[in-house]
Amino acid sequence: MKLFLLFSLILLQFSIVQAQNNEFYLKVDSIVNTKMIEYGIPGISIGVVKNGEIIYTKGYGVKNISTTDKVTDHSVFHTASISKLLTAQAVIQLVGDGKISLEDRLVDLLPSLNYSDKKVEEINVKSLLNHTSGLPDIHNYHWDKNHQEDNSLDQYFEGLKLKTKFTPYTAYKYSNLGYDILGLIVEKKSGQSFEDYIAESILKPLEMNESDFRYFQIKEELKVSPHTKKGDKVVVRNTYPYTREHAPSSTLNASSYDLSKWMIFFLEQLKKDENSIYKQMQNPSTDLYTHIGLGFQLFELNGQKVIGHFGGDKGFRSLLLMVPEKNSGAVVLGNCDYNEDYRQELLKPIIKLIVGE
Repeated sequence: MKLFLLFSLILLQFSIVQAQNNEFYLKVDSIVNTKMIEYGIPGISIGVVKNGEIIYTKGYGVKNISTTDKVTDHSVFHTASISKLLTAQAVIQLVGDGKISLEDRLVDLLPSLNYSDKKVEEINVKSLLNHTSGLPDIHNYHWDKNHQEDNSLDQYFEGLKLKTKFTPYTAYKYSNLGYDILGLIVEKKSGQSFEDYIAESILKPLEMNESDFRYFQIKEELKVSPHTKKGDKVVVRNTYPYTREHAPSSTLNASSYDLSKWMIFFLEQLKKDENSIYKQMQNPSTDLYTHIGLGFQLFELNGQKVIGHFGGDKGFRSLLLMVPEKNSGAVVLGNCDYNEDYRQELLKPIIKLIVGE
């Protein structure tokens, strides 16, 4: 009789958990489907993690409006500035390995770059990570040129004279250029191409087998097309946003399934020793702007600390958010660029669901 009661109790608990899971899935489906209709989004992929597990991944809509190929959780999107999180991780790993320090000056690490004045020579690694270097942003990526050579970063900076918009460490100004320089530092200090270092030290260990900073490495059947609007009509963009000249700042191609693995890994690192090198990435890194860590953008949602990054390029929008105190996170990848709001309007209610707010 006791055995029967124990079995019944276990079965009841399982049924309750299953019902809760089903309710969660239905709520997420409702959120995503509603926003897709509201904003006319061709395709979306979602990943949700909690307590070391992937609890939900799913694709919605189509990869390309001219086909019927469905988006899945394994479909690969251009993630734009979510790329910076892995670039920052690569830099922090080199710091942990003793190959560089956050205080190292750019001029000492990369003496062959073209420095315009003494102000530029004061830029250090930390200021590149938290956008206080004074370097300008990039205004034309030349996606159509599609440079694929292993020395693309070197070639890009050979033809560029580095100038600051303001004295380093005196203001915050978002700079994609700074992250491309960080990628060059990774190359010089690792002895590998930026993309090879990322693949071997981050992607492969986490079995992120669908993802890569090199678009030509992505399997054809997983690729998603970029979309925009001409007037009121949704169209496929002619050019996919990719060139190795700007890989570190912008060209991670990834699935929501793979990024869910990355979130689990990173949340696990944040639970470790308070002095962990990864822990530094999630904390405010400058008094000039308290919403930036070392790579991570910092937010607050319903009193909870949230870390992550927005992404947006021609044809794509993305957002990855994690709540360290709740050991939870979610990512949304979209294949259209004609509205900035759909990322947060999709992800904020999902984050609220998973943290129980």
